[in-house]
This record gives sequence, structure tokens and C-alpha cells, in this order.
Amino acid sequence: MKTSYFTDRSGVEQHALQSLLAFEQQETIGRMAVFPDIHYCSERSIPVGVAFATTDVFYPLVTGKDMGCGVAYLRIPRRDVLRPFEKGKHYRALEREVHAMTDEGLGGGNHFLSLEASEEYLYVLVHTGSRNLGIYMYQQNRALLQQHNPGQDWLPRELATPAYVNEYERVLAYAASRRQAFVSKTYDFLLRNQYVAAGTPVYADSCHNLLEFHPHQVIHRKGSTQLAAEREVVIPLSMSRGSLIVKPNRWDPSLEHALWSCSHGAGRVLSRTDTLKHWHSLKRAEKDAYRQRFPELLNRQGDFESSILQEFDFAYKDATALLATQPFLICCDQTQPLVTVKFTGV
Repeated sequence: MKTSYFTDRSGVEQHALQSLLAFEQQETIGRMAVFPDIHYCSERSIPVGVAFATTDVFYPLVTGKDMGCGVAYLRIPRRDVLRPFEKGKHYRALEREVHAMTDEGLGGGNHFLSLEASEEYLYVLVHTGSRNLGIYMYQQNRALLQQHNPGQDWLPRELATPAYVNEYERVLAYAASRRQAFVSKTYDFLLRNQYVAAGTPVYADSCHNLLEFHPHQVIHRKGSTQLAAEREVVIPLSMSRGSLIVKPNRWDPSLEHALWSCSHGAGRVLSRTDTLKHWHSLKRAEKDAYRQRFPELLNRQGDFESSILQEFDFAYKDATALLATQPFLICCDQTQPLVTVKFTGV
């Protein structure tokens, strides 16, 4: 089969499935892999949550403007954790510092920085991308399409010259450097405020929006995480549920069908509209439980903005379902959220 589904095909939303099937029919498209977090994207001809391969052409706009977007972690052993984070005392200070850590900030949407914990570790996680440099590369790609293949969304492979690939990889490296800056500066914040002792935390980074150029093929990942042997990656589950830390089982034969990729999130079980309906259907005590758990995310009226509600656990699939449909993944750790910083702007 041309397309491998690592999710229940019957559960894929109709708009996303129609978009996927139309894209699949193109002669230029080789193998495809579909993951549990597939969802419709009105800006692109292919849904989010997909990886695919080509040989003679490449699709430069498929990742949108935020190429290089990914998730990084800094893992701190429990022995170096001195005390629990005090939201009332330091959340606003952390939030101000996070928004000033880079010139371009986290970005809006589902980008975030969080402190999360498992039995053995404290994690600093960040989800962000290339920001303005990604927009620049997107504009360059549009110009190339207009010049060499107007009206189409693909370019001949020979236009991916060494100079082009170097410039593309510069954008990816910039996005990765931004993630490293966020977690390093957050670690400094924790040190200065005596939440952790100085040690040797472990850093890991992953990308889920990129084109990967190989001698005989191009792997396109639109919201699907790039995997490498023995390298751990983060799959955020939801703002109120935490994250999975996973790595590939390189001996699993399905890994090749997955194009060495996996989901970049849990995948929704409720649409954005149904998520808001679900929230309004909850009893007051159930809503208050969320308010008590995440007081730092409340607005001045004492409630959550709709963009925050979209990231709560009831909107997403659970970890068990995620791992069951991606048998090539090994679960290394699972976290619970402690503190989350988001920016709802652009």
C-alpha cells in the first residue's frame, strides 16, 4: 500500500481524509504515513500529522511558515531538585522572563514552555519554531514556485541545489537554537531562585515541520516528528496531562513504513467547537478543579480563554491509544504538568 495508517482510519475527520486522499493520488507522491494527530489544515493541500516521500520533486510550502518547529527538553534528575515550584511567588516572574528570552518570543497557537515532572526527573519543555526566519524562507519558496512552476505546489528536485539545502538547514538550525535558548535560560531561572542545584542536565531536541533531503528521496514532515536511532523525542499529550518521552525501536519493521516519523501530539477526540461545548457541560466542581490546578492561566474574570480550554485533556486521545497505534515507539517516560507558559498572540 502507498499509505500506512498509524491511527484508526475510520476516526479521521472527513475534511482531513478527503484532503489526504486527493493528495495521495498525485503521481509525484511516494509512500505516505498517517499518524494519530492528523487534522485538516485549510492553508495547505495536505493535513497536519502526515509524512510522505518524493523522489523527483519536492513540496517547499507543505510545512507552512513555521518550518523547523519542534519540541525540546532539558531533563534534570530528581536529586538536583531542591523544592517544588511556587506558582504564587514565581509564576509571573517566570512568565515575564520567558517572553523576553528571545527577540521573537514563543509564538502563538499551541506553542508553549512548561515545567513537567515524572517520578525520576524534572523537565523543562519548549515547543516553538523558526518565527521570522521561517517566514523569510516561505517567501523565498513562493518566489521559486512562481518563477519555475507557477500554479503548482511542487518544484523539480534539481532546484534543491546545495546552496538551497544549506539555506533551508540554516532555518532549521535557527529554530533548534531558539529552543535551546529557552530551556537554558529557564534552567538559569530555576538556579537563581534555588529550585534546582547545579548539575549536568540532559538536553534533547526534535523537529516535526521539515523537509529532509536525501540523495534519492525527500521526506516531508507536516506535523510529524523526525525520529533517529536511540534519540528520545517528546510527544505533548495536552496542557493538563503532560507529555510522553519516546524513542524508536529501530528493529520494528513498521518504522520504515512510518518513514522514521511519529505523531507530534496526542490527536484530538473533540473538535474545537465540541471542546467548548464539553467545557460548558461540566459541573461547577469539575470546572473548579481545573481552576485550582491551573490558577496561573486564569484571566481577570477568573476563567480560561478558549485557546487554553482547547489544550485540556478532555479534548485529546490518551497515551495508551497513542502508543497502541504506533508500535515502533518505546515509551521512556511520562510526565505530569507543573507550570505552563503560553502566549496567545501571533
